Amino acid sequence: MTEKTNPIWRTIKPVFAIVILAVCTVMLFYGLKETEIELSDNQIQMKGMYGMNIDFTDVENITLLEKSMREIGIGTRTNGFGGFGSTLKGNFESERLGKYKLFVDADSSPTILIERTHDVDVYISFQDSQKTEDYFSELSKVTAE
Repeated sequence: MTEKTNPIWRTIKPVFAIVILAVCTVMLFYGLKETEIELSDNQIQMKGMYGMNIDFTDVENITLLEKSMREIGIGTRTNGFGGFGSTLKGNFESERLGKYKLFVDADSSPTILIERTHDVDVYISFQDSQKTEDYFSELSKVTAE
């Protein structure tokens, strides 16, 4: 005996599959999109997937590390985006660095390290090393004031 499939279900299944594929594609595109950084009067705003705001009063130190995140040590992703190319965003941890947040292209150097007083440290790098250096200069000026 063969079971007859409800005609409505035959229509819904392909639509459901297309919707799931579309959502996955959008999330992949959104995750691979480079993080935008804006500086306001009192905070650093990181926009995009896993975006956040860092108050200048919470910044203990900003350092430009002449290594890529892969050279520093990526650690383990605890909640974030990664695995496609070298884009890593979200929450990570390692025995050496503890808990931290990444907004990096793992293969690009240099990397900006923002050490925070009351929260996890943040690492930032862009595929274009000059862009990373320019942001470091801006961040250094603004947080020094």
